[in-house]
Amino acid sequence: MLVRLLAAVLCVAGASGACHAEELVETGGFSLRYDDSVWVREASAPPTLLVLRCAAPTCPPHAVATFLSDERSLTNPGFGAFGPGAVTGAMIDLRIQSLTPGSRIRPRQPVEPVASGDMTGYRGLYDIEDRALAKTAAAIALLRLGNGTLEIRMKADRLMPADLVLFDRLVEKIELKD
Repeated sequence: MLVRLLAAVLCVAGASGACHAEELVETGGFSLRYDDSVWVREASAPPTLLVLRCAAPTCPPHAVATFLSDERSLTNPGFGAFGPGAVTGAMIDLRIQSLTPGSRIRPRQPVEPVASGDMTGYRGLYDIEDRALAKTAAAIALLRLGNGTLEIRMKADRLMPADLVLFDRLVEKIELKD
């Protein structure tokens, strides 16, 4: 509350960069508040629930975030020979590969658990190679959404681990809709 009040005072005083408005979107069983100075909503067609293009100067080249709903449930972490969640981590990579037909997915790092509101899931950073051997990158999160899964994918020409902060800020603002 105090942070918003301070931001409002700075905005009225004309401080540069203090006037960030948040846009609210409610779709597909979830709601999202995003910074409309960073993300611009674009038209989407089913099965895509929402498309946001990153428009800030600090965005990776051609970064677009898409939100999709998948009817399949997301596995819960288990205990395997390599520690908690090792099998689940491998299964998440395979699940993401199945959600990317016609392309090869190469994980850059192991998946990590994430939480957003009442939803939990996993996030990973991937290199994607399509049939024409063109390469792009994607940060992909899979969150439990009721009995299904919400996939959030930020695809760009290239992504660095530091770009995950931008993606994580977007994912953190997702909440289950009543």
